[in-house]
Amino acid sequence: MWLVLSLMAWGTVAVLGLVYLPQLWRYGQTLKQYFLQRSEQDLAARFVFIQGHALAPLFWVSLVVGAGLFGWATGSWWWMLIGAMLSVMVWPLALRWWKKRRLQHYEKQLPDYLLALAGALRAGSSLAVAMQRMTPLCHAPLVQELSLVLREQRMGVARDEAFARLYARMPCEGNSLLRSALAVAGQSGGGLADLLESMAHTINQRLYIEGRIRALTAQGRIQAWVMVALPFLVGAALYVLDSALIAPLWQEASGRWVLLTIIVLEALGLWLIYRIVNIRL
Repeated sequence: MWLVLSLMAWGTVAVLGLVYLPQLWRYGQTLKQYFLQRSEQDLAARFVFIQGHALAPLFWVSLVVGAGLFGWATGSWWWMLIGAMLSVMVWPLALRWWKKRRLQHYEKQLPDYLLALAGALRAGSSLAVAMQRMTPLCHAPLVQELSLVLREQRMGVARDEAFARLYARMPCEGNSLLRSALAVAGQSGGGLADLLESMAHTINQRLYIEGRIRALTAQGRIQAWVMVALPFLVGAALYVLDSALIAPLWQEASGRWVLLTIIVLEALGLWLIYRIVNIRL
């Protein structure tokens, strides 16, 4: 009787595997293509031109390394799957961090560029000539973005549309002000040099206030990372002092669930603290 039931159970598992395995494979291929296309688009937006097929080995290496590390540490298939998912999530988070850093560098360079444009306009140059002369003297990422704006204008794209595309690529307040100022100056005229100089001082003041806020909230961010690292440091110390005392955390199923709960709560606490200390102007 038990032999018959066992054969029926294994037969059911085999049939379900044959039915759903192709669907899982297609879903995995779709996920991989989405990952590669988004990565290629994000890198191209940062002027790093890498084809999607060149990123495919990185996708598989991240899966294997994440699954292997978690599987070696825990000896569980479930933790291997969790490690693979976490390793795939690291790459989009890294791209997001890179985008944020690039935007910060761009916004720091923008006030000096606006002051240089204002000086060139006061010297008698037109806006197009001033941009063509000043842009090559800048550093990345500002020189990359504004050179693209100039190339788009040479290809026949209207100035307002070119700066709208710039704002779509680099969504910061400085680009919004610059786009609005150029649109108003193009329709009604007026002293564009004075307006650019006033914008530069406004952006500088805003960056100064943001720097002060980051300095005042640095203690909260450090406390967040101390909160995240403290349980793992205590666990490492207990492992050195008495490994048998803490070994059930990854040797038994209940201990692995406790570890998973700790990781989830730590991530939630880190997110909440950053939401509190991240003050946007």
